[in-house]
Amino acid sequence: MKTRHLALLGALIFSLPVSVFALLAGEAADGKPLHDSFCMGCHISVVGGDGSGIYLRENRNIKTIEGLMGGVAFCNQQTKTGLNDHELDDMVAYLNETYYKFETD
Repeated sequence: MKTRHLALLGALIFSLPVSVFALLAGEAADGKPLHDSFCMGCHISVVGGDGSGIYLRENRNIKTIEGLMGGVAFCNQQTKTGLNDHELDDMVAYLNETYYKFETD
């Protein structure tokens, strides 16, 4: 029984960095047009201006790279845009590079 728990713990530990790395493997340049097409209309209606204020506000909800990944996935699901995992990777890379600048090492 102990061996099974250790194996599960080991798998969990090794899978976490891989999942973060996989999502950060996106291309920011490819994420920008996706972001502009699928996100900005809603963000403009929420915060006004050019919509970027949603990322720049002091009380923003996203505080970690994992939170950013979850936020992008949540919006994709809620708006039913149907973006695939590769496109979500690109969008996360774009948002992190442009607005959030979370450490990804």
